[in-house]
Amino acid sequence: MFETALRDWRNQRGMSQMALAMAAEVSPRHLSFLESARARPSAAMVLRLAEALDLPLRERNGLLVAAGFAPHYGDNDWLSPQMSELRQAAQLLLKAHGPYPAIVLDAAFDILEANGAALALIGVETLPDARLNLADLVFGPGEVRNSIVNWAEVAGYLMHRLREDVRRHGPSAPVARVLMRVRRHEGVDGLSLRPEGTLGQVLLPLEFRLGGQVTRWFTTVTSFGAPQDALAEEITIEQFHPAE
Repeated sequence: MFETALRDWRNQRGMSQMALAMAAEVSPRHLSFLESARARPSAAMVLRLAEALDLPLRERNGLLVAAGFAPHYGDNDWLSPQMSELRQAAQLLLKAHGPYPAIVLDAAFDILEANGAALALIGVETLPDARLNLADLVFGPGEVRNSIVNWAEVAGYLMHRLREDVRRHGPSAPVARVLMRVRRHEGVDGLSLRPEGTLGQVLLPLEFRLGGQVTRWFTTVTSFGAPQDALAEEITIEQFHPAE
């Protein structure tokens, strides 16, 4: 129900009714009526409240549906015709970044695209039909985790990103299930975002052992501007740059 979803999002954002009413420029009385189902919102009001709550596009659609309205933003699959231009742009970025690794991720850290150098890091020749998940590769047992020399530091940073994404997208989002999954792996308890030895560093490098040689990388994250589609907003392109 809309009133429950609105109240849950407000609580997750740590906002009082007064704070949300001020941010959305509505009266506290009207907001109280909305949360108690004594008033029904218009679609425009739902979008105003969603913006004040800083909800991602997918969650704005969800709030609209809960209020009985159709979604306002697109929600297309990565391989759909509607996403062809975005796919081509991402593939151009991946190709241009060679010979260094680059990958395309969705909000749940599923790997949608990868260039040849990134595939070499992952240890595959091509991406399988069943999508690989970056968090599973880093936290789960296997070649990728074993190859990360500074695993505790990298895993701590990635755990922080997962928690922040769950806070942003909510506990029912796919990334929340990823977080629950990786928490079950050995060595995850007690991970720190700032482990001993990283204090004073400007960037946290990824130290990766490949073919008996240790390489050091730092990453940049690119996203697309002015998205009008839920997936387009969530897409990130992670580019690895040599740190030496």
